[in-house]
Amino acid sequence: MSEESLSEVARKLELLKLRFKEKATKDIGLLQRTTDQLRAGRFGPNDVAAAYHSLHRLAGSAGTFGYSDLGEEARALEIKLKPLAEASDEVAPEQVHNVVDEAFASRVRHLVDFLSRNQAVGERAAVASLPVSGEMATESCVLIVHSDPVRAQELVHGLELHGFVPLALPTLKQAVEYGLSDVTALIVQDGQVLRDGWQLEAVSDTPPVISLGAGDSFDERYALAECGVDGFLSEPVDIPVLADYMERLITEREESGWGRVMIVDDDPELLEHYGLVLEEGGLEVWRVNDPAEILSALSEFRPDIVLMDVQMGKYRGPNLAQMLRFEPGWLGLPIIYLSSEDDREFQVEAMAKGGDDFLTKPVSDDFLLRAVTVRCYRARQLDKLASRDSLTGLLKHSLAKSEIQNEHARCQRRGEQAVVAMLDLDHFKQVNDHFGHRTGDLVIKGLANLLRHQLRKSDVIGRYGGEEFVVALPDCSLENARRIMQSVCKHMAGIEFHSDGQEFTVTLSVGMVPLQDFLTSDDAIDAADQALYRQKQAGRNGVWVGGDKSVRVRTLG
Repeated sequence: MSEESLSEVARKLELLKLRFKEKATKDIGLLQRTTDQLRAGRFGPNDVAAAYHSLHRLAGSAGTFGYSDLGEEARALEIKLKPLAEASDEVAPEQVHNVVDEAFASRVRHLVDFLSRNQAVGERAAVASLPVSGEMATESCVLIVHSDPVRAQELVHGLELHGFVPLALPTLKQAVEYGLSDVTALIVQDGQVLRDGWQLEAVSDTPPVISLGAGDSFDERYALAECGVDGFLSEPVDIPVLADYMERLITEREESGWGRVMIVDDDPELLEHYGLVLEEGGLEVWRVNDPAEILSALSEFRPDIVLMDVQMGKYRGPNLAQMLRFEPGWLGLPIIYLSSEDDREFQVEAMAKGGDDFLTKPVSDDFLLRAVTVRCYRARQLDKLASRDSLTGLLKHSLAKSEIQNEHARCQRRGEQAVVAMLDLDHFKQVNDHFGHRTGDLVIKGLANLLRHQLRKSDVIGRYGGEEFVVALPDCSLENARRIMQSVCKHMAGIEFHSDGQEFTVTLSVGMVPLQDFLTSDDAIDAADQALYRQKQAGRNGVWVGGDKSVRVRTLG
């Protein structure tokens, strides 16, 4: 994060703190007047609840803005008032007088004194320490640390075919000096890790580390794990296995630092503060200040998780959570309560009505960011089980078709161009028959990983079934798409697979058409499948561009 950005964030946070102080001063003044009325016996049926909720808000929000002493004192007073506020029958003046005594009133009067104590410095995580999730590099740079130059170059060549950009260096020290900030993975011999791995401790954000070694005992693996290694493969290394291993670790690392969070809170300052902290940490945030707008906001934003206050005026978080579960589409949406309520019985009861977890206020900025990031990552991992193909991690058949349908509608609406392509591995049945399905799965994963590297983040990639894939390239001309797919075919044909001491390669056939030229996305997919069939007839291992007028007329007719 640049110094200018840090300064702007700090300025916004300070303004929020001033707004909180002004609002808290007014709230404490109203609380004092209510307390005096309670002491005098001149109170209405809702005054006790109003005082309780006012203390509850202070207890939950004060610490966030640096006034932890104020929050603790408000929490202590809230607990004293809680039995009266939650009484099922109307409370009598003598009951109120027993709780709201002179000592209670004196503590309320002195709440304002806590606002003069600036405790923000040191209690809130410095904005500079918040990790920022940036855009992915356009190329997946990989550093290979290997003392054998011949073996290192074999790894470089093999990984290039899989779409990586590898660079070989002889020592771990040179890799650290080279810089790891733009490196997506680090491959190191196990001996160098065990001897020089301490040098990685000085690196603030290391990429996934995979160790290669001849030894494979329990003690050796444990020692590597102790050094912080993320993965291990025995030498000699099967390049497709290494590429698939790296792809999994890289994807997990990239997905662990971002997410979509909806915050529901009726306190505008607290809502803005939480949103700002999470946004500066790389998360996408949607703020909901009025709980009545939650349904429309969910449909539009579709978050990974929801952070929700427990008490928001006339609305209670557990009831809102239960209401959301009426809709089958939100049954699996994680709902985390943000509340100063630390009664475990209450928390369990609230979760029984539709919630999943509790974060107890006050919560520091750093802890909030880390807790939310972890929960977003976990939510996306679970969602993948339903929407992603288990073998390749690509979109499942139905979801891929749905995404292509959305892209087709966008092309029709905006008059833009796009391409849809069908891909099929040549003679794949022979691979399964000769080498077994386990090796066949490795070939399929090899193509899936190659597509991830060769295509853009905005492109749609799905496994259509078996060895067949479907791809949609938004905002792409037919000629550009042809060149891209020819590159994919060339790289795929160069990958050497190994099984039972034998080496073999697998080629790829592709058929493609302009998506926007067809009445429906299904018509376009069918036409791309016809083009794929033409390429198979023409000799396989290449790209057939369909979509000429005669083909389109027959497809549309």
